[in-house]
Amino acid sequence: MRMGRAAIFVSVALSMLVAPLAAHAQQPAGPPPQIQATQTFLMTWGSQKWDEMKAVTTDTVAVKVGSGVYTLAPAAHKSDVQLTLPFRGLSTVRTDGKITGVKVDEMAFKTGDKETRGPGMVDLKEENGEFRVTGVSAASTQP
Repeated sequence: MRMGRAAIFVSVALSMLVAPLAAHAQQPAGPPPQIQATQTFLMTWGSQKWDEMKAVTTDTVAVKVGSGVYTLAPAAHKSDVQLTLPFRGLSTVRTDGKITGVKVDEMAFKTGDKETRGPGMVDLKEENGEFRVTGVSAASTQP
């Protein structure tokens, strides 16, 4: 009789340990792909790592800062506006259930000797399951 109870106890104890491990194994590792693509874009742009940036952007990226519109061309290693690191606060934006961009709580741009800081938006397009940056926009606020 004691062996039966011991076997039941061991079975219950093992099932309690295995269930959380199985649930943990199903959780995705790292950030979602749209956040990862946006982080890669912002980090490579801020550090001017053009070749790495090309992997997550379209050929040209329109950058709207306040009333100004600038062009970012990673293949040509050219940018009319520079992103100043750091940035913070990334959150996914969906339109009709489809991921269309990532909101950035705080980012900073430098055009010439003028710096603009504030919230922004990184526009995304999904191609074959991968996200590509198509545009960036930010309101014009002085630091």
